[in-house]
Amino acid sequence: MLRWLTVFPHSWQRRYQAWLDRRIPRCSSVQLSQRNVFIFLSRHGLHFLVLDALLWVGATNYQNNLIYALSFLLLAVLFIAILLTFSNVSGLQLRFVDAEPVFAGEVLHARIELSAKSLRQQLVFNWPEQQAVAFTVFPDKPAMLLLPHATQKRGVMRLGRLRLQSVYPLGIVRCWSWLDLAVQAMVYPVPVEADYRFCSRGNAEEGVVADRVVGGDEYFALKPYVTGEQNSRIAWKQFAAGRGLFVREYAEERGGEVMLDFSVMSDLDLELRLSKLCYCACFLHAQGRAFGLILPHQPAIAVDHGEQHLRAVLAALASFTV
Repeated sequence: MLRWLTVFPHSWQRRYQAWLDRRIPRCSSVQLSQRNVFIFLSRHGLHFLVLDALLWVGATNYQNNLIYALSFLLLAVLFIAILLTFSNVSGLQLRFVDAEPVFAGEVLHARIELSAKSLRQQLVFNWPEQQAVAFTVFPDKPAMLLLPHATQKRGVMRLGRLRLQSVYPLGIVRCWSWLDLAVQAMVYPVPVEADYRFCSRGNAEEGVVADRVVGGDEYFALKPYVTGEQNSRIAWKQFAAGRGLFVREYAEERGGEVMLDFSVMSDLDLELRLSKLCYCACFLHAQGRAFGLILPHQPAIAVDHGEQHLRAVLAALASFTV
C-alpha cells in the first residue's frame, strides 16, 4: 500500500487496488511495456519545468528570442528524457524464482530473475517500507536479484506488490511500476530454547531406547574410581557416606526416536509452544536423531530424519492454526 494513499478513504483505496489488479494482474513472470509502466516528472523534473516556464514568461515579457530558444531547448530535453527513461525500463523481463524459508524476525530474500536484450541501468527495486536495492541488467545475460523483506511473524508470508523505478539518465523523469510476482515464502516460528523431553511423549511407551554416548554433558551414572580420574568428577558425597570412591559419568542420548507432541506441553501460550517445538526439531535434527510431530487436528508427521523432514516439520509449525 502506498503511504500517500492511506490519507484517502478506504473505499478509494479499494478502488485503486482493484484498478491496479486489473491493470497489472498477479503473475510470476512479466515483461514491462506501456501497459504496466507509469511515467511522470520527478521532484527535480518539476523544478526543471518551473524553471523552463519562468524562462518562457521572461522571454514573452522582454521579447527576447535567445531566451525563447533556451526555453524551447529545455523543453526538448524534457521530452527526450521521457523517451530515454521509458526505454531504460521497457522490455525488461522479471520472473520470480523462489524464496528460502526463514525464522520469524529474520530477513528473507526473494530471488527474481531479470533479463533484457539491451543494457538497463539504475533500476531500483523495493517492497513498500523495505530496503531498496539498485540493480543493473546487462544485455542477453540473465541476472539474479535478491530482494530483502523483513519478517515479523510465522506463517505463509505473501509479499504483495514490489515497486520498480528508475530516473535514469537525467533524473528529471521517474518511470515506475507496481508488480505482483506472486511472491510468497514460509516463515518459521522463532526458536525458543527448551528441553525436548518436556515437549515429547515418553520414549518408553513407544518401546524405543536411545543410545547413550559417553562424553556428553548430561549426568548419567556412577562408576568405580580408577587411578587417573579427575578429582572434579569424584562423587565426594557418596564417599563421605562410606559407600566407596566413585566418579560421575556423563553421557548424551543419540539415535533414539522422539515424537514431539503439542498436547503434552504445559505452556498456555500458543506461539511459545510452537517456538519450543521449533527449537526441539532443530536440536534433534542437529543431533542426527529421528523425530516426528503431533499437532492438534492435524495429521501426525511420522518419525523420520533428514533435511527434507525437518523442513516439513517446520512448515507444519509455521502454518498451524487452532
